[in-house]
Amino acid sequence: MELKRGKNIAFTILCGVFLLIVRMVLNISHSFMVPYKVQITLGVFFLIYGLALEFWEIKNDLPLFWGSGSSLFNIGAINSSMVVGASIFVFASNAVHGICAFGIEIALYALISVFEWK
Repeated sequence: MELKRGKNIAFTILCGVFLLIVRMVLNISHSFMVPYKVQITLGVFFLIYGLALEFWEIKNDLPLFWGSGSSLFNIGAINSSMVVGASIFVFASNAVHGICAFGIEIALYALISVFEWK
């Protein structure tokens, strides 16, 4: 079995770690105060959207930065890795939740990436 999307998995890990660290800093400074139910709802939305986007990227055989510069406001690259990273950011209301979300979401992302979904 060949892992064709190793760059995507690595970038997802990189985005997840970076956004998890950012969220932990915001949690310490109490700068990001959102009700828990809103956090869970947003986290689930970003997770489902990110995994659906990953299926679409695999099906259409898109490169890592397929959306670079083509977003609505030309703000940069949008791909499934960044959306899953945003989900980790939202789920991380504390360190334990963030680390659990990171592990589960990276495992799901890698599991989906292993198979051919043509």
